[in-house]
Amino acid sequence: MKVILTLFLPLFLLSSSCLARIIRPDLEFYNGKRITSIEIVRKNIFDDVLATNKHHPVYYRWANRLHIMTKESVVRRELLFAVGEKLDPEKIIETERNLRLNGFIGEANITAKPDSADGVDILVVTSDLWTSKVSIYVDLAGGKYATGVDLTEQNLLGYGKMIDVLGQVGNDQDGYHAIYLDNRLIGSRIALGLSINDFTYENGFSLSLSRPQYSLSVPTSFAMSYSRLHSRPRLFFEGKEYFRYRENQEDFRFESSYTFGRFRRLSIIAGGFYKSNKYSPDQIDSPLNSLIPSNEIITAPSAGLSGALVQYDVERYLDAPGTPEDLTLGAGLKITLSKSLKSLGATYTGLAPAFTAQFLGKLSEHAFIGGSEQITWWHHNGRNERFRHITEAAFYYKPLTTNVLVLHTLTDFAWRQKSAYQVYLGGGNGLRGHSFYEFAGTKLALANVEYRFYTPIEILTVRLGFAGFFDIGNVWRYNEHIRFGDLKSDVGLGLRFGLTRSSTSRVVNFDVARALTHYGLYVTFSSSTSMFRLSNINIQ
Repeated sequence: MKVILTLFLPLFLLSSSCLARIIRPDLEFYNGKRITSIEIVRKNIFDDVLATNKHHPVYYRWANRLHIMTKESVVRRELLFAVGEKLDPEKIIETERNLRLNGFIGEANITAKPDSADGVDILVVTSDLWTSKVSIYVDLAGGKYATGVDLTEQNLLGYGKMIDVLGQVGNDQDGYHAIYLDNRLIGSRIALGLSINDFTYENGFSLSLSRPQYSLSVPTSFAMSYSRLHSRPRLFFEGKEYFRYRENQEDFRFESSYTFGRFRRLSIIAGGFYKSNKYSPDQIDSPLNSLIPSNEIITAPSAGLSGALVQYDVERYLDAPGTPEDLTLGAGLKITLSKSLKSLGATYTGLAPAFTAQFLGKLSEHAFIGGSEQITWWHHNGRNERFRHITEAAFYYKPLTTNVLVLHTLTDFAWRQKSAYQVYLGGGNGLRGHSFYEFAGTKLALANVEYRFYTPIEILTVRLGFAGFFDIGNVWRYNEHIRFGDLKSDVGLGLRFGLTRSSTSRVVNFDVARALTHYGLYVTFSSSTSMFRLSNINIQ
Protein backbone atom coordinates (compact mmCIF):
# COMPACT_ATOMS: atom_id res chain seq x y z
CA MET A 1 0.00 0.00 0.00
CA LYS A 2 2.87 2.36 0.72
CA VAL A 3 4.17 1.85 -2.81
CA ILE A 4 0.95 2.69 -4.61
CA LEU A 5 0.19 5.74 -2.44
CA THR A 6 3.71 7.08 -2.95
CA LEU A 7 3.27 6.90 -6.72
CA PHE A 8 -0.39 7.80 -6.88
CA LEU A 9 -0.78 10.88 -4.67
CA PRO A 10 1.37 13.24 -6.79
CA LEU A 11 -0.48 12.13 -9.92
CA PHE A 12 -3.84 12.50 -8.16
CA LEU A 13 -3.02 16.08 -7.19
CA LEU A 14 -1.66 16.86 -10.67
CA SER A 15 -4.71 15.43 -12.44
CA SER A 16 -7.23 17.08 -10.12
CA SER A 17 -5.51 20.43 -10.64
CA CYS A 18 -5.87 19.98 -14.41
CA LEU A 19 -9.65 19.51 -14.29
CA ALA A 20 -11.49 22.12 -16.30
CA ARG A 21 -15.27 21.96 -16.47
CA ILE A 22 -16.67 21.94 -20.00
CA ILE A 23 -18.49 25.23 -20.54
CA ARG A 24 -21.29 25.36 -23.08
CA PRO A 25 -22.50 28.99 -23.11
CA ASP A 26 -25.48 28.06 -25.31
CA LEU A 27 -26.68 25.67 -22.59
CA GLU A 28 -25.63 27.64 -19.52
CA PHE A 29 -27.90 30.50 -20.60
CA TYR A 30 -30.93 28.18 -20.25
CA ASN A 31 -29.76 26.43 -17.10
CA GLY A 32 -32.76 25.68 -14.87
CA LYS A 33 -35.42 26.48 -17.46
CA ARG A 34 -38.15 23.92 -18.03
CA ILE A 35 -37.97 21.66 -21.10
CA THR A 36 -41.18 21.99 -23.16
CA SER A 37 -40.33 19.74 -26.15
CA ILE A 38 -37.65 17.37 -27.48
CA GLU A 39 -37.11 16.89 -31.22
CA ILE A 40 -34.92 14.09 -32.63
CA VAL A 41 -33.20 14.54 -36.01
CA ARG A 42 -31.35 11.49 -37.31
CA LYS A 43 -28.86 11.85 -40.15
CA ASN A 44 -27.70 9.03 -42.35
CA ILE A 45 -23.99 8.25 -42.78
CA PHE A 46 -23.28 10.49 -45.76
CA ASP A 47 -26.06 13.08 -45.48
CA ASP A 48 -23.59 15.85 -44.65
CA VAL A 49 -21.30 14.88 -47.55
CA LEU A 50 -24.16 14.79 -50.06
CA ALA A 51 -25.59 18.09 -48.80
CA THR A 52 -22.37 19.97 -49.57
CA ASN A 53 -21.94 18.58 -53.08
CA LYS A 54 -24.68 16.95 -55.14
CA HIS A 55 -22.07 15.47 -57.51
CA HIS A 56 -20.37 13.18 -55.03
CA PRO A 57 -19.88 9.59 -56.24
CA VAL A 58 -23.03 7.55 -56.47
CA TYR A 59 -21.79 4.94 -53.96
CA TYR A 60 -22.37 7.45 -51.11
CA ARG A 61 -26.05 7.37 -51.99
CA TRP A 62 -25.97 3.59 -52.31
CA ALA A 63 -24.41 3.30 -48.86
CA ASN A 64 -27.11 5.52 -47.38
CA ARG A 65 -29.81 3.35 -48.97
CA LEU A 66 -28.24 0.10 -47.80
CA HIS A 67 -27.70 1.32 -44.25
CA ILE A 68 -30.55 0.78 -41.76
CA MET A 69 -30.69 3.96 -39.70
CA THR A 70 -30.78 3.99 -35.91
CA LYS A 71 -34.38 3.96 -34.71
CA GLU A 72 -35.64 7.16 -33.10
CA SER A 73 -36.68 5.14 -30.06
CA VAL A 74 -33.04 4.02 -29.62
CA VAL A 75 -31.84 7.64 -29.58
CA ARG A 76 -34.69 8.79 -27.32
CA ARG A 77 -34.10 6.09 -24.69
CA GLU A 78 -30.55 7.37 -24.16
CA LEU A 79 -31.72 10.85 -23.14
CA LEU A 80 -31.01 11.71 -19.51
CA PHE A 81 -33.68 14.41 -19.49
CA ALA A 82 -37.40 14.56 -20.28
CA VAL A 83 -40.14 17.04 -21.07
CA GLY A 84 -41.18 18.91 -17.93
CA GLU A 85 -37.76 18.67 -16.24
CA LYS A 86 -35.41 21.58 -15.68
CA LEU A 87 -32.51 21.84 -18.10
CA ASP A 88 -29.20 20.62 -16.64
CA PRO A 89 -26.24 21.38 -18.96
CA GLU A 90 -24.18 18.55 -17.47
CA LYS A 91 -26.88 15.99 -18.29
CA ILE A 92 -27.01 17.21 -21.88
CA ILE A 93 -23.22 16.89 -22.24
CA GLU A 94 -23.41 13.44 -20.67
CA THR A 95 -26.19 12.40 -23.06
CA GLU A 96 -24.09 13.40 -26.08
CA ARG A 97 -21.25 11.30 -24.68
CA ASN A 98 -23.49 8.26 -24.06
CA LEU A 99 -24.86 8.42 -27.60
CA ARG A 100 -21.36 8.40 -29.09
CA LEU A 101 -20.13 5.64 -26.78
CA ASN A 102 -22.75 3.28 -28.20
CA GLY A 103 -20.40 2.91 -31.15
CA PHE A 104 -22.94 3.31 -33.95
CA ILE A 105 -23.38 7.10 -33.69
CA GLY A 106 -20.48 9.33 -34.74
CA GLU A 107 -21.64 12.86 -34.03
CA ALA A 108 -24.23 13.83 -31.41
CA ASN A 109 -25.17 17.48 -30.88
CA ILE A 110 -27.86 18.75 -28.53
CA THR A 111 -28.94 22.38 -28.59
CA ALA A 112 -31.60 24.47 -26.86
CA LYS A 113 -33.70 27.41 -27.99
CA PRO A 114 -36.31 29.46 -26.10
CA ASP A 115 -39.95 28.45 -26.29
CA SER A 116 -41.25 30.97 -23.78
CA ALA A 117 -39.94 33.09 -20.96
CA ASP A 118 -39.50 30.01 -18.77
CA GLY A 119 -39.32 27.17 -21.29
CA VAL A 120 -36.88 25.75 -23.86
CA ASP A 121 -37.12 23.40 -26.83
CA ILE A 122 -34.41 20.75 -27.16
CA LEU A 123 -33.04 19.60 -30.54
CA VAL A 124 -31.07 16.34 -30.66
CA VAL A 125 -29.12 15.74 -33.90
CA THR A 126 -27.27 12.45 -34.47
CA SER A 127 -25.20 11.14 -37.39
CA ASP A 128 -25.00 7.39 -37.96
CA LEU A 129 -21.80 5.47 -38.62
CA TRP A 130 -21.39 2.59 -41.05
CA THR A 131 -21.87 -0.44 -38.82
CA SER A 132 -21.79 -3.43 -41.21
CA LYS A 133 -18.52 -5.12 -42.02
CA VAL A 134 -17.83 -8.14 -44.20
CA SER A 135 -14.08 -8.40 -44.52
CA ILE A 136 -11.37 -10.79 -45.53
CA TYR A 137 -8.45 -9.73 -43.37
CA VAL A 138 -4.77 -10.42 -42.86
CA ASP A 139 -3.26 -9.81 -39.42
CA LEU A 140 0.54 -9.75 -39.34
CA ALA A 141 2.66 -9.15 -36.26
CA GLY A 142 6.21 -10.22 -35.47
CA GLY A 143 6.27 -13.27 -37.74
CA LYS A 144 2.81 -14.40 -36.66
CA TYR A 145 0.00 -14.21 -39.21
CA ALA A 146 -3.69 -14.95 -39.39
CA THR A 147 -6.18 -14.58 -42.21
CA GLY A 148 -9.90 -15.03 -42.11
CA VAL A 149 -13.40 -13.67 -42.61
CA ASP A 150 -15.02 -11.31 -40.11
CA LEU A 151 -18.74 -10.47 -40.20
CA THR A 152 -19.78 -7.62 -37.88
CA GLU A 153 -22.97 -5.64 -37.39
CA GLN A 154 -22.88 -3.14 -34.54
CA ASN A 155 -26.38 -1.74 -34.98
CA LEU A 156 -28.52 -4.73 -35.89
CA LEU A 157 -31.64 -3.55 -37.78
CA GLY A 158 -31.15 -0.11 -36.23
CA TYR A 159 -31.86 -1.32 -32.67
CA GLY A 160 -28.33 -0.97 -31.27
CA LYS A 161 -27.53 -4.69 -30.88
CA MET A 162 -24.07 -5.98 -31.85
CA ILE A 163 -23.17 -9.31 -33.43
CA ASP A 164 -19.74 -10.45 -34.60
CA VAL A 165 -18.72 -13.75 -36.21
CA LEU A 166 -15.11 -14.49 -37.14
CA GLY A 167 -13.32 -17.46 -38.66
CA GLN A 168 -9.56 -17.56 -39.20
CA VAL A 169 -6.59 -19.70 -40.13
CA GLY A 170 -2.95 -18.91 -39.40
CA ASN A 171 0.44 -20.20 -38.38
CA ASP A 172 -0.40 -19.85 -34.68
CA GLN A 173 -4.15 -20.37 -34.16
CA ASP A 174 -7.10 -21.50 -36.26
CA GLY A 175 -10.72 -21.27 -35.19
CA TYR A 176 -13.74 -19.02 -34.80
CA HIS A 177 -15.60 -16.82 -32.35
CA ALA A 178 -19.13 -15.42 -32.13
CA ILE A 179 -20.13 -12.46 -29.95
CA TYR A 180 -23.53 -10.92 -29.18
CA LEU A 181 -24.00 -7.72 -27.16
CA ASP A 182 -27.28 -6.05 -26.17
CA ASN A 183 -26.80 -2.94 -24.03
CA ARG A 184 -30.54 -2.53 -23.55
CA LEU A 185 -32.00 -5.99 -22.90
CA ILE A 186 -35.77 -5.90 -23.62
CA GLY A 187 -35.61 -2.10 -23.48
CA SER A 188 -34.19 -2.06 -19.94
CA ARG A 189 -30.92 -0.63 -18.62
CA ILE A 190 -29.52 -4.17 -18.27
CA ALA A 191 -26.72 -5.14 -20.68
CA LEU A 192 -26.33 -8.72 -21.93
CA GLY A 193 -23.09 -10.10 -23.35
CA LEU A 194 -22.59 -13.57 -24.83
CA SER A 195 -19.52 -15.01 -26.54
CA ILE A 196 -18.32 -18.40 -27.72
CA ASN A 197 -14.94 -19.30 -29.22
CA ASP A 198 -13.11 -22.37 -30.48
CA PHE A 199 -9.46 -21.90 -31.43
CA THR A 200 -6.45 -24.20 -31.62
CA TYR A 201 -5.28 -23.47 -28.09
CA GLU A 202 -8.50 -22.46 -26.34
CA ASN A 203 -12.25 -22.81 -26.51
CA GLY A 204 -15.06 -21.76 -24.23
CA PHE A 205 -17.93 -19.38 -23.68
CA SER A 206 -18.90 -16.48 -21.45
CA LEU A 207 -22.12 -14.81 -20.33
CA SER A 208 -22.48 -11.45 -18.60
CA LEU A 209 -25.30 -9.31 -17.20
CA SER A 210 -24.78 -5.80 -15.89
CA ARG A 211 -26.51 -2.55 -15.08
CA PRO A 212 -23.82 0.13 -15.27
CA GLN A 213 -23.92 3.63 -13.86
CA TYR A 214 -25.09 5.11 -17.14
CA SER A 215 -25.05 8.60 -15.59
CA LEU A 216 -22.98 10.28 -12.90
CA SER A 217 -26.27 11.02 -11.13
CA VAL A 218 -27.21 7.30 -10.93
CA PRO A 219 -25.87 5.88 -7.63
CA THR A 220 -26.23 2.12 -8.12
CA SER A 221 -24.67 -0.48 -10.41
CA PHE A 222 -24.19 -4.24 -10.59
CA ALA A 223 -22.39 -6.72 -12.81
CA MET A 224 -22.13 -10.49 -12.95
CA SER A 225 -20.39 -12.86 -15.33
CA TYR A 226 -19.84 -16.58 -15.88
CA SER A 227 -17.28 -18.21 -18.14
CA ARG A 228 -15.83 -21.63 -18.93
CA LEU A 229 -12.55 -21.99 -20.76
CA HIS A 230 -10.58 -25.01 -21.93
CA SER A 231 -7.08 -23.99 -22.95
CA ARG A 232 -3.56 -25.23 -23.59
CA PRO A 233 -1.23 -22.59 -22.13
CA ARG A 234 2.23 -22.48 -23.70
CA LEU A 235 5.62 -21.49 -22.29
CA PHE A 236 8.21 -19.80 -24.50
CA PHE A 237 11.94 -19.18 -24.44
CA GLU A 238 13.65 -16.95 -27.02
CA GLY A 239 10.53 -17.00 -29.18
CA LYS A 240 10.12 -20.79 -29.25
CA GLU A 241 7.59 -22.90 -27.40
CA TYR A 242 9.19 -25.40 -25.05
CA PHE A 243 6.26 -26.67 -22.96
CA ARG A 244 2.49 -26.92 -23.04
CA TYR A 245 -0.17 -28.18 -20.63
CA ARG A 246 -3.97 -28.23 -20.31
CA GLU A 247 -6.18 -26.02 -18.16
CA ASN A 248 -9.93 -26.13 -17.52
CA GLN A 249 -11.18 -22.94 -15.92
CA GLU A 250 -14.60 -22.02 -14.55
CA ASP A 251 -15.20 -18.47 -13.32
CA PHE A 252 -18.17 -16.66 -11.76
CA ARG A 253 -18.02 -13.04 -10.54
CA PHE A 254 -20.42 -10.43 -9.24
CA GLU A 255 -20.06 -6.88 -7.98
CA SER A 256 -22.44 -4.14 -6.88
CA SER A 257 -21.78 -0.58 -5.82
CA TYR A 258 -23.48 2.48 -4.34
CA THR A 259 -22.00 5.90 -5.07
CA PHE A 260 -22.29 9.18 -3.19
CA GLY A 261 -21.66 12.36 -5.16
CA ARG A 262 -21.57 13.24 -8.82
CA PHE A 263 -18.21 14.75 -9.81
CA ARG A 264 -16.57 14.06 -6.44
CA ARG A 265 -17.48 10.45 -5.90
CA LEU A 266 -17.25 7.91 -3.08
CA SER A 267 -18.42 4.36 -3.80
CA ILE A 268 -19.07 1.38 -1.51
CA ILE A 269 -18.41 -1.93 -3.27
CA ALA A 270 -19.54 -5.47 -2.43
CA GLY A 271 -19.15 -8.65 -4.44
CA GLY A 272 -17.21 -11.87 -4.76
CA PHE A 273 -15.97 -14.53 -7.12
CA TYR A 274 -15.65 -18.29 -7.61
CA LYS A 275 -12.77 -19.64 -9.68
CA SER A 276 -11.89 -23.25 -10.37
CA ASN A 277 -8.67 -24.22 -12.17
CA LYS A 278 -7.94 -27.83 -13.08
CA TYR A 279 -4.68 -28.74 -14.80
CA SER A 280 -3.44 -31.82 -16.65
CA PRO A 281 -0.56 -32.80 -18.97
CA ASP A 282 -0.78 -32.13 -22.69
CA GLN A 283 2.22 -34.36 -23.38
CA ILE A 284 2.15 -37.34 -21.02
CA ASP A 285 5.86 -38.17 -21.24
CA SER A 286 7.22 -34.63 -20.98
CA PRO A 287 9.96 -34.23 -18.33
CA LEU A 288 8.63 -30.71 -17.66
CA ASN A 289 5.24 -31.82 -16.37
CA SER A 290 6.42 -30.87 -12.89
CA LEU A 291 5.83 -27.25 -13.95
CA ILE A 292 2.09 -27.86 -14.15
CA PRO A 293 0.32 -25.98 -11.31
CA SER A 294 -1.82 -27.76 -8.74
CA ASN A 295 -5.60 -27.80 -9.04
CA GLU A 296 -7.34 -25.17 -6.95
CA ILE A 297 -10.70 -23.61 -6.12
CA ILE A 298 -11.03 -20.03 -4.86
CA THR A 299 -14.32 -18.86 -3.36
CA ALA A 300 -13.99 -15.30 -2.10
CA PRO A 301 -16.51 -12.67 -1.02
CA SER A 302 -15.11 -9.15 -1.31
CA ALA A 303 -15.70 -5.57 -0.20
CA GLY A 304 -14.11 -2.26 -1.04
CA LEU A 305 -14.16 1.50 -1.40
CA SER A 306 -13.37 3.81 -4.29
CA GLY A 307 -13.05 7.55 -4.61
CA ALA A 308 -12.77 9.70 -7.72
CA LEU A 309 -12.71 13.20 -9.13
CA VAL A 310 -14.37 13.17 -12.57
CA GLN A 311 -14.85 15.59 -15.44
CA TYR A 312 -15.77 14.84 -19.06
CA ASP A 313 -13.99 16.19 -22.12
CA VAL A 314 -14.11 15.70 -25.90
CA GLU A 315 -11.01 15.81 -28.10
CA ARG A 316 -9.95 14.89 -31.64
CA TYR A 317 -6.79 13.54 -33.32
CA LEU A 318 -5.38 11.84 -30.23
CA ASP A 319 -5.95 8.16 -31.07
CA ALA A 320 -8.64 8.58 -33.74
CA PRO A 321 -8.60 10.19 -37.23
CA GLY A 322 -10.55 13.32 -36.34
CA THR A 323 -13.69 11.70 -34.96
CA PRO A 324 -14.82 12.64 -31.41
CA GLU A 325 -12.87 10.99 -28.57
CA ASP A 326 -14.65 11.07 -25.21
CA LEU A 327 -12.22 11.36 -22.30
CA THR A 328 -12.76 11.06 -18.55
CA LEU A 329 -10.46 13.55 -16.88
CA GLY A 330 -9.58 13.27 -13.20
CA ALA A 331 -8.24 10.65 -10.83
CA GLY A 332 -9.60 7.62 -9.00
CA LEU A 333 -8.47 5.12 -6.40
CA LYS A 334 -10.11 1.76 -5.69
CA ILE A 335 -9.28 -0.56 -2.77
CA THR A 336 -10.82 -4.00 -2.37
CA LEU A 337 -10.22 -6.93 -0.03
CA SER A 338 -11.26 -10.50 -0.88
CA LYS A 339 -11.09 -13.54 1.41
CA SER A 340 -11.15 -17.08 0.07
CA LEU A 341 -12.87 -19.34 2.62
CA LYS A 342 -12.60 -23.08 3.12
CA SER A 343 -16.14 -23.09 4.50
CA LEU A 344 -17.33 -22.02 1.03
CA GLY A 345 -15.53 -24.89 -0.69
CA ALA A 346 -12.19 -23.21 -1.41
CA THR A 347 -9.01 -25.28 -1.59
CA TYR A 348 -6.81 -22.17 -1.89
CA THR A 349 -7.54 -19.86 1.04
CA GLY A 350 -6.29 -16.48 2.17
CA LEU A 351 -6.65 -12.73 1.85
CA ALA A 352 -6.34 -10.88 -1.48
CA PRO A 353 -5.89 -7.09 -1.28
CA ALA A 354 -6.12 -5.11 -4.54
CA PHE A 355 -5.28 -1.46 -5.22
CA THR A 356 -6.12 0.27 -8.49
CA ALA A 357 -5.38 3.89 -9.39
CA GLN A 358 -6.14 5.82 -12.57
CA PHE A 359 -5.50 9.38 -13.64
CA LEU A 360 -5.94 11.57 -16.71
CA GLY A 361 -5.08 15.26 -16.79
CA LYS A 362 -5.21 17.98 -19.41
CA LEU A 363 -2.05 20.01 -18.88
CA SER A 364 -2.92 22.51 -21.61
CA GLU A 365 -4.89 22.72 -24.83
CA HIS A 366 -2.17 20.61 -26.45
CA ALA A 367 -0.89 18.27 -23.72
CA PHE A 368 -2.38 15.32 -21.82
CA ILE A 369 -0.97 12.92 -19.25
CA GLY A 370 -2.65 9.73 -18.09
CA GLY A 371 -2.09 6.25 -16.76
CA SER A 372 -2.98 3.56 -14.29
CA GLU A 373 -1.45 1.43 -11.57
CA GLN A 374 -2.59 -1.89 -10.14
CA ILE A 375 -1.19 -3.98 -7.28
CA THR A 376 -2.58 -7.38 -6.26
CA TRP A 377 -1.34 -10.26 -4.13
CA TRP A 378 -2.48 -13.12 -1.89
CA HIS A 379 -1.67 -13.75 1.77
CA HIS A 380 -1.83 -17.56 1.95
CA ASN A 381 -0.76 -19.77 4.87
CA GLY A 382 1.16 -16.94 6.52
CA ARG A 383 3.05 -16.06 3.30
CA ASN A 384 2.59 -13.27 0.77
CA GLU A 385 2.59 -14.60 -2.80
CA ARG A 386 1.26 -14.08 -6.33
CA PHE A 387 2.34 -10.44 -6.37
CA ARG A 388 1.62 -8.48 -9.52
CA HIS A 389 2.36 -4.78 -10.00
CA ILE A 390 1.32 -3.14 -13.30
CA THR A 391 2.06 0.51 -14.05
CA GLU A 392 1.20 2.23 -17.32
CA ALA A 393 1.51 5.89 -18.27
CA ALA A 394 1.34 8.03 -21.40
CA PHE A 395 2.02 11.62 -22.40
CA TYR A 396 0.37 13.12 -25.49
CA TYR A 397 1.44 16.40 -27.07
CA LYS A 398 -0.24 17.96 -30.12
CA PRO A 399 2.06 20.50 -31.83
CA LEU A 400 -0.51 20.81 -34.63
CA THR A 401 -4.20 19.96 -34.86
CA THR A 402 -3.71 16.69 -36.76
CA ASN A 403 -0.29 15.77 -35.30
CA VAL A 404 0.44 14.05 -32.01
CA LEU A 405 3.58 12.88 -30.19
CA VAL A 406 2.94 9.94 -27.85
CA LEU A 407 5.27 8.72 -25.08
CA HIS A 408 4.08 5.45 -23.53
CA THR A 409 5.56 3.29 -20.74
CA LEU A 410 4.47 -0.03 -19.27
CA THR A 411 5.90 -2.17 -16.49
CA ASP A 412 4.41 -5.51 -15.41
CA PHE A 413 6.32 -7.16 -12.56
CA ALA A 414 5.32 -10.40 -10.81
CA TRP A 415 6.81 -12.39 -7.91
CA ARG A 416 6.05 -15.78 -6.38
CA GLN A 417 3.57 -16.67 -9.09
CA LYS A 418 2.50 -20.12 -10.22
CA SER A 419 5.31 -22.11 -11.78
CA ALA A 420 3.95 -21.73 -15.31
CA TYR A 421 3.27 -17.97 -15.15
CA GLN A 422 4.60 -15.91 -18.10
CA VAL A 423 4.06 -12.60 -19.86
CA TYR A 424 5.13 -12.00 -23.45
CA LEU A 425 6.60 -9.16 -25.48
CA GLY A 426 7.23 -8.83 -29.21
CA GLY A 427 5.41 -8.16 -32.44
CA GLY A 428 2.18 -6.22 -32.23
CA ASN A 429 2.09 -6.10 -28.42
CA GLY A 430 5.01 -3.72 -27.93
CA LEU A 431 8.30 -4.46 -29.70
CA ARG A 432 7.24 -4.31 -33.33
CA GLY A 433 10.69 -5.17 -34.72
CA HIS A 434 10.82 -8.59 -33.02
CA SER A 435 8.94 -11.87 -33.29
CA PHE A 436 5.69 -12.25 -31.41
CA TYR A 437 6.81 -14.53 -28.54
CA GLU A 438 10.49 -13.58 -28.64
CA PHE A 439 10.60 -12.40 -25.00
CA ALA A 440 8.89 -14.22 -22.13
CA GLY A 441 9.22 -14.12 -18.36
CA THR A 442 7.71 -12.57 -15.24
CA LYS A 443 9.05 -8.99 -15.32
CA LEU A 444 8.23 -6.77 -18.29
CA ALA A 445 9.36 -3.22 -19.09
CA LEU A 446 8.39 -1.35 -22.25
CA ALA A 447 8.57 2.19 -23.64
CA ASN A 448 7.24 3.47 -26.96
CA VAL A 449 7.70 6.81 -28.70
CA GLU A 450 5.44 7.46 -31.67
CA TYR A 451 4.82 10.54 -33.78
CA ARG A 452 1.79 10.32 -36.03
CA PHE A 453 -0.16 12.70 -38.20
CA TYR A 454 -3.10 12.65 -40.57
CA THR A 455 -3.08 14.34 -43.96
CA PRO A 456 -6.00 16.18 -45.62
CA ILE A 457 -6.16 13.28 -48.08
CA GLU A 458 -9.43 11.38 -47.67
CA ILE A 459 -10.43 8.62 -50.09
CA LEU A 460 -13.83 7.00 -49.68
CA THR A 461 -14.00 8.40 -46.11
CA VAL A 462 -10.60 6.83 -45.29
CA ARG A 463 -8.18 9.49 -44.02
CA LEU A 464 -4.51 8.77 -44.75
CA GLY A 465 -1.94 9.17 -41.99
CA PHE A 466 1.70 8.38 -41.29
CA ALA A 467 3.69 7.39 -38.21
CA GLY A 468 7.29 7.02 -37.07
CA PHE A 469 8.12 5.11 -33.89
CA PHE A 470 10.80 3.79 -31.55
CA ASP A 471 10.23 0.84 -29.18
CA ILE A 472 12.45 -0.37 -26.35
CA GLY A 473 11.90 -3.04 -23.71
CA ASN A 474 12.46 -6.59 -22.53
CA VAL A 475 11.10 -9.35 -20.31
CA TRP A 476 13.16 -11.01 -17.57
CA ARG A 477 12.59 -14.36 -15.88
CA TYR A 478 11.93 -14.55 -12.16
CA ASN A 479 15.57 -15.41 -11.32
CA GLU A 480 17.13 -12.71 -13.53
CA HIS A 481 18.13 -9.20 -12.48
CA ILE A 482 16.77 -6.27 -14.47
CA ARG A 483 19.64 -4.64 -16.36
CA PHE A 484 19.43 -1.74 -18.79
CA GLY A 485 21.95 -3.49 -20.99
CA ASP A 486 19.39 -6.22 -21.69
CA LEU A 487 16.92 -3.83 -23.33
CA LYS A 488 15.98 -4.57 -26.95
CA SER A 489 14.86 -1.85 -29.34
CA ASP A 490 13.53 -1.15 -32.82
CA VAL A 491 12.56 1.73 -35.09
CA GLY A 492 9.98 1.87 -37.82
CA LEU A 493 7.57 3.70 -40.07
CA GLY A 494 3.90 3.12 -40.59
CA LEU A 495 0.74 4.07 -42.42
CA ARG A 496 -2.49 4.92 -40.64
CA PHE A 497 -5.79 4.45 -42.44
CA GLY A 498 -8.42 6.36 -40.45
CA LEU A 499 -11.97 5.12 -41.02
CA THR A 500 -13.90 8.30 -40.29
CA ARG A 501 -17.41 6.90 -40.68
CA SER A 502 -17.04 3.33 -39.45
CA SER A 503 -18.01 1.93 -36.06
CA THR A 504 -16.03 -1.31 -36.32
CA SER A 505 -12.35 -0.43 -36.80
CA ARG A 506 -11.51 3.24 -36.49
CA VAL A 507 -7.84 2.91 -37.55
CA VAL A 508 -5.99 0.29 -39.59
CA ASN A 509 -2.23 0.17 -38.93
CA PHE A 510 0.49 -0.93 -41.35
CA ASP A 511 3.92 -0.80 -39.67
CA VAL A 512 7.38 -1.89 -40.81
CA ALA A 513 9.94 -2.13 -37.99
CA ARG A 514 13.62 -3.02 -37.84
CA ALA A 515 15.34 -4.34 -34.72
CA LEU A 516 18.39 -2.34 -33.59
CA THR A 517 19.99 -4.93 -31.34
CA HIS A 518 20.09 -7.64 -34.02
CA TYR A 519 18.98 -8.04 -37.60
CA GLY A 520 15.25 -8.40 -38.01
CA LEU A 521 12.55 -6.77 -40.11
CA TYR A 522 8.90 -7.35 -39.28
CA VAL A 523 5.58 -6.13 -40.64
CA THR A 524 2.57 -5.44 -38.42
CA PHE A 525 -0.81 -5.10 -40.08
CA SER A 526 -3.81 -4.86 -37.78
CA SER A 527 -7.14 -3.13 -37.27
CA SER A 528 -6.43 -2.01 -33.72
CA THR A 529 -5.95 1.71 -33.07
CA SER A 530 -2.86 1.62 -30.85
CA MET A 531 -1.38 -0.26 -27.91
CA PHE A 532 -2.69 2.44 -25.59
CA ARG A 533 -5.68 4.80 -25.80
CA LEU A 534 -6.44 7.75 -23.53
CA SER A 535 -10.15 7.10 -23.95
CA ASN A 536 -9.72 3.67 -22.34
CA ILE A 537 -8.98 5.31 -18.98
CA ASN A 538 -12.41 4.98 -17.37
CA ILE A 539 -12.36 6.78 -14.02
CA GLN A 540 -15.47 6.12 -11.91
